[in-house]
Amino acid sequence: MPKKVLVALPSGLLEQIDMVAQVEHRTRSDLIREALRRYTEGFKRTQTPRMSVSTVGNQKVALLTEAE
Repeated sequence: MPKKVLVALPSGLLEQIDMVAQVEHRTRSDLIREALRRYTEGFKRTQTPRMSVSTVGNQKVALLTEAE
């Protein structure tokens, strides 16, 4: 089951999200999920060569190395 997250957004941004969601016949949540998925995919494409994952206790932590 998906986890819920509370996010505070400026009213202007929320109005834009609602407008796009209405035009595309999507829910607000669906639109925000899609935006975050695209952002994280872009991040992984640009940062993965510099990123390593380590375990600290029972948590995984992403570490970025210095750019070459």
